[in-house]
Amino acid sequence: MAERPQLDPFDPNGYRKRVLAAVERRGGPDESDPFELYDVPVDAAAAGTLDDAAVVARIDEVWGFWQRQRDHPKYRVLVGELVATHDVRCADLRDPGRRRLAAVAARAVRERRDAARYQLLDAAIARLVDRHGGVPQDKVDGLHDVGALAGLDRAEVSARLNRHRLLPAAPAPAPAVAAVGPEQRRQIRVLLDEFGRLTGSPVPPTLLALLGLGTDAGPEEVTERATGWRARARELPPDRLRVVVDELLVHVADLLEAGPRAIGGYLAAVEADAADTLRPQVRAAVLVEDRLVAEDHAHLVDAAVDAGLDRASAAALVARLAAELGAEVEPLPGASPPARDPAPARDPAPARDLAPARDPAPAPDPAPPREPVPPRAAGPDLREVRRSLRGGRPRAAVALLGDVRGLDGASGAQARALAAEIETVLADAARTWLVLDAARAARRWVEAAGLADRLRRTASDVPGPGGRTAADAASEAGARVAAADRAFALVPTAPAVDRVRALRAVLEACVDHVAASEALWRQAAPVAPAWVSAARDAAGAVLVLWQPSTEAGVTHKVERLTGEGAWRVVGRTTDATIEDGGAPPGVEAPVYRVTTLRDGRGSEPVRSDGSPRIPTATQPATGRPEPSGVHAERGAGGVVHVRWTGDPDAQYRVRRRRADGGWSVLARVRGTSVDDGNVPLGNLPVYEVVLLVDGASPGDVVPRACSDG
Repeated sequence: MAERPQLDPFDPNGYRKRVLAAVERRGGPDESDPFELYDVPVDAAAAGTLDDAAVVARIDEVWGFWQRQRDHPKYRVLVGELVATHDVRCADLRDPGRRRLAAVAARAVRERRDAARYQLLDAAIARLVDRHGGVPQDKVDGLHDVGALAGLDRAEVSARLNRHRLLPAAPAPAPAVAAVGPEQRRQIRVLLDEFGRLTGSPVPPTLLALLGLGTDAGPEEVTERATGWRARARELPPDRLRVVVDELLVHVADLLEAGPRAIGGYLAAVEADAADTLRPQVRAAVLVEDRLVAEDHAHLVDAAVDAGLDRASAAALVARLAAELGAEVEPLPGASPPARDPAPARDPAPARDLAPARDPAPAPDPAPPREPVPPRAAGPDLREVRRSLRGGRPRAAVALLGDVRGLDGASGAQARALAAEIETVLADAARTWLVLDAARAARRWVEAAGLADRLRRTASDVPGPGGRTAADAASEAGARVAAADRAFALVPTAPAVDRVRALRAVLEACVDHVAASEALWRQAAPVAPAWVSAARDAAGAVLVLWQPSTEAGVTHKVERLTGEGAWRVVGRTTDATIEDGGAPPGVEAPVYRVTTLRDGRGSEPVRSDGSPRIPTATQPATGRPEPSGVHAERGAGGVVHVRWTGDPDAQYRVRRRRADGGWSVLARVRGTSVDDGNVPLGNLPVYEVVLLVDGASPGDVVPRACSDG
């Protein structure tokens, strides 16, 4: 710390974040010294350069701040203890002679405490220096992660790194050209996820798994299975599942039926995706344990297998990722050491015959040497805690972990890092329960089923309101979705009135039933009003009237033409009239237009000035069909999938409505779908899709559609 002959001005907010938070984290004021508690620089006090009057004034400032914080929701207990022991703690600071001696002693205690805090970081730095002669630049981010495990901020880690020579990072090899582009891989992932959701079966990790084949399948096997799938797909009803299966089979033909090289390219893409998913997990495991321990090794190999790799490729991938970090890898639990004679490994019969001969080999059963390691009895069994957390039981993990505040050294840092991870899982589970209950209240049972399945996988022992379990929520949501599926299967094809009534009944029971929504949208568009008129009343407001609709369940959207040539929504109503009290003053009434909405579809807009209506089915300015049927649904990881019906070769602009009523441009895409990964949990926003011509909007008559109709 640099010497400060004068005290800096007292900053109450900074003191709360810097001093009270640190003291609370360490367990209370007894683990601190008066120089920290009263925000007095210890180095300047030890050098005797502080003004006595300034120190006394600082003591009074801190004392007054404590008095004002006695009702603070987080620090009231700590502040109460500080207030009660104020006279004793400030006594050494008020006397100049005693203050200097106390500063020397406090500095020595801080150095010992810092040595313990920096122990994990110093060990990692020492290994890097021994191996490379310095700290490689590409290892700095990992060292910051290690420091965070011990409660060090980036400035403290950087100050420690400044003691060592930083080496330039080795140039990364040029990435190999992927046989399957990232966008196509994303599309396949989304389709596979939707296939699992629609069928209620586990999501297949790859196209090969979808066909029931392993990674060693050849083109002939793929073609045979794909032919059978196509025959079965033709028997499916024309619903969303049929569309998803057809699109998946297009990717199968493109990536798997084209020959061995195409299959190899697809498997390379699967491995690349698995590597991107596992790399941060391997990095975290290595940084915490300083090596890839056997249990983490087995967990990561299983995760790679779940991602679609065979076990040999999964083990090789995990070993390669660990090697990138320069970490040692413990063998998998139960794995025998590599044999010098490979013959027994190929023939299971000799392996069984050799089983008796291996009985002596259980000598490596270091159970006796490992049992004396009950120093672990002094702290929690972190491996058992991790096993509970990975098994989706965070509350059981909390019970096993216990109180970690008193643990010291590397094991204490690891335990605190694990406690923070458990807190994150519990907080996410609490948020998921809130969103699930909101979906349940709104009868969005498809969304509720997905959230309940997520809770079963990550937090099965965290109950929801009223003591409901994740299994209860999944069972209820699954039953409601299944009932909606059965009701949808019984929807008549004709007459149209009965079909619409039955589809609405399905959506009344399950609001987000995809197949019913799409079937209802495919019904005929609502009829536009024959006329619209607008006139001012005596108070200056504008009364807008239009021909009443004879159809049931319709809503009318009324818009006003502004002076800038844009349309502003006045309101929506089920009546045949609306009053616009916000119209600009004037003699003539502004121009209005009315659009009839029903089940996500809109009629042609009709204007009050009698301008001819422009057909929206086929726009003469573009020659392309208008976008329609905009659907938004939340998928895995909270990503919102937005899709619409339109020309796959056309370009569209997609906007999201903000909470303040304005619009934010999400993307310009060529196709009929886009993902929005920046939407908080809760109700979905409204999305607008606009057809673009030559990269620009063709004006007010631009074909557009919204997810709210």
